[in-house]
Amino acid sequence: MAPTLCIIDQNLRDFRGHHFSWDHAVAEAGRRAGFAPLVLGHKALEAETARQAGAVAAYTDDIWAVRPGGGPLLRRRDEVMRNRRFAEETLAALPPTGLPKGSILLAHMLTRRQLLGLAMVVEKQPAHVTTFALLRYQPEFYDDGLSARAFARMRRAVANGAKLRLATDSARLSRRIARLAGLPVETLPIPHTPAGLAEPEPAGDRPMRLVTLGNARDEKGILDIIGAIALLRAEPEGLAGLSFLLQANDAAPDVADAIDEFSLRLPPEVTLLRQSLSPAAYDTLLARSDLVLLPYWRDIYEARTSGVLLEALGAGRPVICTAATWMSDELAQHGAGVLVPDRDPAALAAAIRLARREWGRLREGAIAGRHACLARHGGDAFLRCLLAPAPVAPAPVPPQRVQVFYPWPDFLDRRAGASLRSNLMVDVVAAHVEEVRVTQAGRGGPRRRGNVAVAAVPERRLVTIGKTLAWRMMRILARPLTGAAQWGEELFPWLHLERLLDPLFQREIRRLLASSDAVLLEYGFWAGPVQRISREMGLPCVLTAHDVIEDRVTGSRLLHALTAWLERRALRGAQRVVAVAPGDAARFAALGCTPVLVPNPVDLDASAMALPAPPREVLRRLGVDLPPGDFLLFVGSRHPPNVTAMARLKEIGAALHARHGEAAPLMVVAGGVSGAEKAPGFQALGRIHAAGLAALYQDAMGVAIPLPEGTGSSLKTLEAMAAGMPVLGTGVAFRGLDVTNGRQAMIEDDLARWPEAVMALAGDPALRGRLAAGGRALAERYDHRRIMATYLELLGIPADAKPVPRLPALAGGSLPAA
Repeated sequence: MAPTLCIIDQNLRDFRGHHFSWDHAVAEAGRRAGFAPLVLGHKALEAETARQAGAVAAYTDDIWAVRPGGGPLLRRRDEVMRNRRFAEETLAALPPTGLPKGSILLAHMLTRRQLLGLAMVVEKQPAHVTTFALLRYQPEFYDDGLSARAFARMRRAVANGAKLRLATDSARLSRRIARLAGLPVETLPIPHTPAGLAEPEPAGDRPMRLVTLGNARDEKGILDIIGAIALLRAEPEGLAGLSFLLQANDAAPDVADAIDEFSLRLPPEVTLLRQSLSPAAYDTLLARSDLVLLPYWRDIYEARTSGVLLEALGAGRPVICTAATWMSDELAQHGAGVLVPDRDPAALAAAIRLARREWGRLREGAIAGRHACLARHGGDAFLRCLLAPAPVAPAPVPPQRVQVFYPWPDFLDRRAGASLRSNLMVDVVAAHVEEVRVTQAGRGGPRRRGNVAVAAVPERRLVTIGKTLAWRMMRILARPLTGAAQWGEELFPWLHLERLLDPLFQREIRRLLASSDAVLLEYGFWAGPVQRISREMGLPCVLTAHDVIEDRVTGSRLLHALTAWLERRALRGAQRVVAVAPGDAARFAALGCTPVLVPNPVDLDASAMALPAPPREVLRRLGVDLPPGDFLLFVGSRHPPNVTAMARLKEIGAALHARHGEAAPLMVVAGGVSGAEKAPGFQALGRIHAAGLAALYQDAMGVAIPLPEGTGSSLKTLEAMAAGMPVLGTGVAFRGLDVTNGRQAMIEDDLARWPEAVMALAGDPALRGRLAAGGRALAERYDHRRIMATYLELLGIPADAKPVPRLPALAGGSLPAA
């Protein structure tokens, strides 16, 4: 008896979507290889689809079937029930005598509502049957308790001798799902490709036909396409030379409304196809196309595959698709097209113009890459992989998506020390990976800076209210412990505790990490859930301890002990720990950690910003009015040591003014440490624009940093040295730095002697020049591009990894980047 190739597809009902073409391609390849195909579809299977696919009706549910209402417990019970029903209906549809020797059971449409059921089916199969579980959706579909139970049951079945192979059709998915499953996950070809389509017609002078294929879904970019058409239509040349054929069927209500609104003012160059297409009509549409539009949403299709892309490339049609996705990976191997940023109608419109100009080259590149696509994909290639031995696990791939957790709301600000350090680190890492995602505290919608995406932690209103009440209660309880002088130190243990019991935060972490390759955790406040979930998913996680937090809680022995315990718990639970100063590294090592020292870096170019006018004129334009004469600058955020330093500068300025009048240098303070304020010998400017800060550095006589305390190393000191400023500071200002008094800086811990030191600095240009040169030489050793490269090593990212390409750009085949 011939072995059976049993294809399980609960969503096979009709010719819509790719279910029929996928199942038909695999079944016919199996028939050619000597298998007897058996396709199991939905019980609502249409007769003509069943006849052409050779399918039988088997399943009550499709993979998306869910309980319409009820709480989490009822939904979980419903999912368990659907898994059992899937197992029962699968076993009932198989031959009563069992599958013959050498048979293959192929389930290629799976979510958590089928995984556990498939594990039950695998347990019932004899050793001569091989089961393939093809997991084709993003990892979030398999990152839940029920899927974890299913994977555990599959691992036990494999250990007991069952022949089970997990697979995906995307290398990106394979790496991530393997971490969840605890089993190897191989990458298979995509079986359905167009058959016998002619090459696209030569460009000539006719309009270029741009098409969309498949139903109109928001995540497939249909609304972005409509927006791009509107932008093109508004340009002087309009839609001349372009013709659009857009499938607009089976849209969700909100998308359908937008399509209807568009159709009321439909340009003559656009045709909407409102009805679903038969396989023959679909092939005709593809054959008529000159270019296929695929601006799919990256958060859905970053790792997920698209049958439409393979059909386009297999037909020798160029495409416009989203960059940094599985689609762009395929385009790099065969075919040609234009890459565009995610969800950007303006960039899509520009890409369409570019494609029209480069139509001939794109067509030639797509035709040249067609044969490689058809050789790599297709039904026969797919079946060869099924029949081949399981491949050896591939070599580890360097991370491409890095997730950063930052516990403050000011990441994009780049002014406070933590924000600046984290940004300089992200700048270096982002240049060598596909994307860095930053999750920060606070509120606000997502922002993007190149390939760096920044978003706040989402919170529901009830959670926010609950946290606010808990925070107020903690402050009330802490007041008797700390006293008025240190009130506010309870913030540090609170930052550790607030996320430990927040289920929504933990759910968001799981969602983010399911599609990440590595984790960078700034501070240890969120370490509890982040480290635990990282371990569960097998992700490398690097904790950067910007400070020794317990040292900042001195008002209460109880709060200090609690903070110390929480901080040490985070450090001991970290896979890798980064310290920013030698003293911090020594303390962490005493706790049993093996820290890596990555000192605070400096951006050597920041203070050398080219100004549109002389420094004083730039300051005047920004509303900063400084009196004539020399001044010493201090820059700081509203951090307690900075507040103390500002108060000291006010006293020093007053003393200088009393002794020397207007001849004494002015003490100038910039940054969030204070609002605008004036006093004798002293002026605070408040927060200031980056150009204003550069102007201050370029015009100041020097920098004064009378810090009373601090851990780590001081970024403001390195910034001043990088700006070529002579620096006068207390010893704390130079912590962690190899500074010799009189060579790289002036060090003075006795505040009573500061007025004398300031006047000595003011009266000796040669001294200022010597200190400035020594400080600049020291700062160059801390250039962020050199210092932060250590993070590449910690994450396993090659230092010569190529950055993400500029967009939009021509891609694929032998075409050079535009």
